[in-house]
Amino acid sequence: MKNLFIAILLCTVLTARADAPVLEAVTQDYPPMSYIEGDRVTGFSTDILHAMAAQAGLHTHIAVLPWARAYQTALSQPDTLIYTITRIPERENLFEWIGPITPRRIFLFKLRERKDIQIKSAADVYHYKVGLVREMATSKIALQKKILDENKIDFAPTPESNLKKLFLGRVDLIVTLDWNAYYQARQLGYSADQIEPALLIDDTIDYYFALSKHSDPALLQKLRAAWEHVKASGQVETLRTRYLN
Repeated sequence: MKNLFIAILLCTVLTARADAPVLEAVTQDYPPMSYIEGDRVTGFSTDILHAMAAQAGLHTHIAVLPWARAYQTALSQPDTLIYTITRIPERENLFEWIGPITPRRIFLFKLRERKDIQIKSAADVYHYKVGLVREMATSKIALQKKILDENKIDFAPTPESNLKKLFLGRVDLIVTLDWNAYYQARQLGYSADQIEPALLIDDTIDYYFALSKHSDPALLQKLRAAWEHVKASGQVETLRTRYLN
């Protein structure tokens, strides 16, 4: 198993000129947004970044780090891009924002075959056993909504184990991000069609690329222009279909 706490993987956008300037980027192992496959970093956000870099005439060096380390690097090191990051009020003035890449949509998911589970409103959730991942932001938001019976909450250590419990019938519902649920289902050998969203919990936050403060304004302008070009070209939606659906 790769030790992602020390893994640093450098990826080069081959379509850029050999003498092109280098964009330093930091991310975490966060499939399907960014993850290590063989000897390279790939994923939905990563492939968008590659397309942006090619459009802007940049090479990219991507470091895969623990999130806390990646975050501190982007805070302290100019001309450094961090992704995939939520744009929340406490971060607003810490970075220059590029995006949004995609919404962060938190759902309650159920097995499609469980026709007995009927969720018409948030009040209906109280009747079911719900799987949460301990210390995850998604779980904390679900708890803040006050729609769960605390006596019917089952905590799991990871999103993968939480989804396993759903397939094994140990919980009726799980709290998860939509794209993460589909990705994890496929990783576990199931079909994404076997699960479905039962209730939207929150979709008020989006994911972005973020550039360090005090970065070169010309670099920021290039990246924002490249993002608009890649988005307008349809590449983002093509990658969304590939990775997130």
